[in-house]
Amino acid sequence: MKDKKVLKICAAVFGALAIALAAFFAGFFIHGCTRPGGAASYEWVLDMIEKNYYFGGVDKDYTGTSINAITEKYLDRYSQYYTAEQYEQVKKSNAGSKSGIGISYAFVEGKGVYVSSVVCNSPAYISGLRAGEWLESGSAGGKDVAFSSASDVAKLFGGAGDGEEIKLFSTDGAEYTVAKSEYTASYTYMCTNATAWAFGDAAGGGLALYEKPTDKISYLPDGAAYIRLTQFYGSAAKEFSVLVEKFNALECTSLILDLRSNGGGYVSVMQEIAGAFADGAKKIAMLSRDKHGDEESYYCAKVTNAERRISKDTEVYVLANGGTASASEALMGAMICYGALKYENIFLSQYSDEYKTWLEKTGQELKDARTYGKGIMQSTFENPSTGEALKLTTAKIFWPDGKTSIHDRGVLLSDGCKAAPAAWQHTKGDEELKGVVAQIIG
Repeated sequence: MKDKKVLKICAAVFGALAIALAAFFAGFFIHGCTRPGGAASYEWVLDMIEKNYYFGGVDKDYTGTSINAITEKYLDRYSQYYTAEQYEQVKKSNAGSKSGIGISYAFVEGKGVYVSSVVCNSPAYISGLRAGEWLESGSAGGKDVAFSSASDVAKLFGGAGDGEEIKLFSTDGAEYTVAKSEYTASYTYMCTNATAWAFGDAAGGGLALYEKPTDKISYLPDGAAYIRLTQFYGSAAKEFSVLVEKFNALECTSLILDLRSNGGGYVSVMQEIAGAFADGAKKIAMLSRDKHGDEESYYCAKVTNAERRISKDTEVYVLANGGTASASEALMGAMICYGALKYENIFLSQYSDEYKTWLEKTGQELKDARTYGKGIMQSTFENPSTGEALKLTTAKIFWPDGKTSIHDRGVLLSDGCKAAPAAWQHTKGDEELKGVVAQIIG
């Protein structure tokens, strides 16, 4: 009897241990799944935050179990963790390799689908579609879709295969034909009152500059050129340099640089572009200070070829809005410190009541008659063992004078800038630009 009791007790103990071990390993498995790359990745993320994150580290008594939990609790909205696969996609996209049709849009009740941006050299751009257009319907695969919500647009695009023709119809009767495909993004184009130039696919690969007379801006004054710079990624610096050379070949005397809705990008690209305004010298383009107070200087490119520089005699104007941020604001700061740009030549979008009301209703951030005010920089750290990466805010940005920081402030009308009335973020035909040109001409 005693032996049987011992056996029963042992069985109960082993059963309890088995359940406990099963629970432990189940918990370990669950936690492991929430830690991309496993425990080693988790520790690597903690170490990177402790060493590099501008706003501090993770509390010593923190008991979170996943990378996602850490990023949600401790990191700002500009910092982000990437799996190896995600990081490869980010690098590919930022290098200019894209897929799709190349637009961003939003549904506005009672008005239609608002096209807020169009990527240069994308299928949408090539079709003639531009930011500021309003779409009411589309068709693909023999099916017509009236846009009564954002999901209608998503279904239309999602249901079309790569290369399949999609037709888009605007509220004023314009028609655009696009097809989803892979493409190389461009980030600049230039217009005068006689013609225009944009970058498109080159015969041997990459991008080449093409003249586009139909895209001219007829109301620009003689001697003026308009350059749009959308982001600081990919080939943006090379493109800008080519356009500056074209600008000088045409003997232009004034430049309107459009940085509206340019949210930034790579500091290295900004440094290259800043060099065009530094009169051939190698000057500080911006400074950064990390959480330890250590300062680093970022110099502009030394542009020795005068044909690829903007002369100091050139009158430079800048268009900016609440989406002009980060590297765009740093470039503006460098231009101001170099004497290439005056505050009075900066035009800031001042939105209509209709647009501001829509932003408020949809819970979007309103930055009216100012630039965004992002004066902090992010650095991306790659784990050499796994390929995963962590983008962290690592420093505060200062203009070349070493004193000016626009973080949480932006460039304002009170700095001496001018207001540029804008019905929406962008409008078809760019009525805002017309108004700015009218102010410049006087």
